[in-house]
Amino acid sequence: MGFLIKFFLGFMVVYFLLKTVAAFLLGKRGTQTSNSRQPRAQQARQPENQQDRIIEYQKKKFESSEIEDADFVEIHKQQ
Repeated sequence: MGFLIKFFLGFMVVYFLLKTVAAFLLGKRGTQTSNSRQPRAQQARQPENQQDRIIEYQKKKFESSEIEDADFVEIHKQQ
């Protein structure tokens, strides 16, 4: 039983050491703080007036609408 506990603790220590070294080398320290800034940037970009809100709504409606195939009719010039 003692062997399993030592193995588990040793595995955890090695894992955290490797994770720390990788974070230091790749420069990814503080990823939690950068993730928390993202929603703030989205909240700051709200439509300022009624016209902007209408345009944003139309963009979202267009992006979420289903694609429909168009039937093209060939037009010939008469000479």
